[in-house]
Amino acid sequence: MYPGTWPSLALQLFLYWLQAFREWLEVFIQLANQKILRILGLAPCARLLSLWLPWLSSYLRSTITMNLKPKPPGKGSRDPQKGHPKTEVLKTTGPLKKSPPHCPESLPLPPDSLESLFDPVGRLDIPRLRRMVYQKGPEAGERKLVWKFLFGVYPPNSTAKERQVLDTKLEAHYHGMKWVWRGRYPSAVRLKVLADEEFSMAIDKYEVLQTQIRENASPLEKLAENSLQCHIFNDQLFTKAQKHIDADVPRTDRHRSYFQEEGLVKLLSVREILITYAAFHQDLGYCQGMNDFVSRFLETLDSETDAFWCFVGFMRWAGMNFTAEGIKRKIHVSEELLRYVDPELSSHIERVSKEKLLFCLRWLLLCFQRDLQHQDALRVLEIRGLEGGKGNSPDWQHSKTKDEVNGCCAPRKDLTFDVLLCVAILVQNRDQLLSFHHAYEFLLFSQRLQGKLKLNTLQEEEKELSHPELSSLGPGVMLIPGQ
Repeated sequence: MYPGTWPSLALQLFLYWLQAFREWLEVFIQLANQKILRILGLAPCARLLSLWLPWLSSYLRSTITMNLKPKPPGKGSRDPQKGHPKTEVLKTTGPLKKSPPHCPESLPLPPDSLESLFDPVGRLDIPRLRRMVYQKGPEAGERKLVWKFLFGVYPPNSTAKERQVLDTKLEAHYHGMKWVWRGRYPSAVRLKVLADEEFSMAIDKYEVLQTQIRENASPLEKLAENSLQCHIFNDQLFTKAQKHIDADVPRTDRHRSYFQEEGLVKLLSVREILITYAAFHQDLGYCQGMNDFVSRFLETLDSETDAFWCFVGFMRWAGMNFTAEGIKRKIHVSEELLRYVDPELSSHIERVSKEKLLFCLRWLLLCFQRDLQHQDALRVLEIRGLEGGKGNSPDWQHSKTKDEVNGCCAPRKDLTFDVLLCVAILVQNRDQLLSFHHAYEFLLFSQRLQGKLKLNTLQEEEKELSHPELSSLGPGVMLIPGQ
């Protein structure tokens, strides 16, 4: 054997083995792309793999990324998005937002438009919808349809034709409810305002529109009105609710362009929705803050009827927050979570203020609707819709259970998204909060943040909170006080 032959032969055998391993690896990747993706992103051995064999980790990621890219349709191929009912499916007009490259869970995924989530008869793939809403949120034009699923107006398995029939019935029923309380309480029909000429003109215009709707009522609407005539009202509760509604509506988002377009006429729709709800739900009635949610629903859906029924669906699971017991429970859960995440900050707040986290009341009661900028407030509301709807998908399980979060006694169902945001704000501003020595300073702190918080969700590069315990409880969320 010549000198140098053995090392050369060993090198050649190693190269043959490496080539065979690479071919086997390509076959394995084709059969298990998604599982390898999860292993690389989530398994503890991924770090060791990247340290020992960095070329292998890089090769796997590049190969998976190439394989996950959608292939261009060939001749004779059929577009899977065609053939859906046009009346119920909306097309995505804007480009899809890319996920941050550094996040293992956000490697490129096949793009999903809202239209692609429907089958040929218009049934929606609910788990995929929930995933889309959580990851990037629906486009502005898609919310009119998506929210009616999120807030329980549409049954999950309904077809396009079934939803058309349901829309007609719900509109008739809503008009019937309005006409019943209007007939029972004629003095409550018109909002009474003093020295507000703009609002007075809007009231006159709105009543003209209502008269036209009443004159052109369909037989179904008249039938709904007749069937509700026997409804029993509590006159005292109705009068009380109407008084508070009339005080809150004139100052509800009056500055927004949506309500300015038709001379404040649409603000009268907010009043109509609130009075109708309070009249037929007198066990809860009207509570201050409901007007903020109705304003969001009306501006997003641009339909008084749709906004009413989405608000009704929202209140089925959020109504408890407007009771003394409900909001007390929410504050208690926030205190327990803060005590687990940041014991020092929690102890300081308890020592300085006997009321503890009562200064966070507005955040928790209104789901940050007054504290976040408009688009961010909508994102929080629709994510809460994912939590509040029945039969939540496993795609949205950001909270830990009692057993998983050692030391935090709050059950998983109470660790809602708004609670996590509340604690996130406190943790991120801990240095400032630790410098407070008087209870009123905490209240001033929350008031200064009103309308100035920015929610950095999946639309931009995710930034996790500096506290590892809190970031482990939920998705990467960053709250940045506005300048």
